[in-house]
Amino acid sequence: MKVKFWGVRGSLPTPGPKTARYGGNTTCLQVLRDSGPLIILDAGTGVRELSDHLMKSQKPPYDIRMLVTHTHWDHIHGFPFFVPIYVPGTTMEVYGIGPIHNGKSFERVMRDQMTYSYFPVENTMLDDTVKYFDFNDLFKHREGGVEGFFKLCPDVTVRLKLTNHPVFCVAYRIEADGKKFIFTGDHEPYYDTTPQSSDSTSTETDNKALVDLMNERFIEFCEGVDLLVIDTTYTDAEYNGQPGKPATSKRGWGHSTFEYNIEVAKRAKVKKLVFTHHDPTRTDDDLDRLMEKYLAHAKRVIPNIEVMASREGLVVDV
Repeated sequence: MKVKFWGVRGSLPTPGPKTARYGGNTTCLQVLRDSGPLIILDAGTGVRELSDHLMKSQKPPYDIRMLVTHTHWDHIHGFPFFVPIYVPGTTMEVYGIGPIHNGKSFERVMRDQMTYSYFPVENTMLDDTVKYFDFNDLFKHREGGVEGFFKLCPDVTVRLKLTNHPVFCVAYRIEADGKKFIFTGDHEPYYDTTPQSSDSTSTETDNKALVDLMNERFIEFCEGVDLLVIDTTYTDAEYNGQPGKPATSKRGWGHSTFEYNIEVAKRAKVKKLVFTHHDPTRTDDDLDRLMEKYLAHAKRVIPNIEVMASREGLVVDV
């Protein structure tokens, strides 16, 4: 099993000469296997590059499974431009989870971006090709709820973990060919959202215990995987903001930091760590400087773990 990156940018596409080396397309990954259906993670604008490659390299019909981490636009807005969905004979299953707000289903959100007000091809034209599956519906009677595992196709098991993000987001742990790979989607470390007082109270103690438990469960989900691809949008300094200026903090935005993710890799004993979902304001030179700094940090903290930054076209052996 291998993983190929077709889009690595977070929030919005950033094409141009200053982002050409790492890439300006938003999130899209492909799982490469010797057999079975095509497996895609997220449908940011990078999925159009995958589409072009697929149309040139393989003849239809196409058998596709797409796993969407969440419905924020940078993870789905390439979907209408994925040409195989318009090719007769294609069969495509798209899995995801509906957002918290407004009670909309996953299918409703995906279809809404292809209404005529936004896109010239109506979503109803895909009814014979694309089938949507919402984890809220698939696993509503399961004791563990959404979190758990299911068979995506023969020889491929997918485990689900809800992450900390402003909209429902699912991390995927794909187990196939004797290997284990995780893509987190967007994830922020859990923290206490209640106002802090000067005096310690039992409530604050309970809150800390709950926060620690939620973060520990995320570590357990990642434990021992061969490859961890993780949202790494900020540095600790950017995340925390300037002292005395809370408006400069990125806390609550739903994204993680280099420092935290290196600690996750250490505690979970993963074998390979890939930083992705690069901040859209960063140039290639900015990312080079950050990687020089954090690769040196990682070498000190996790010397036995291979660490790298995602870039468009990168293929990683799981």
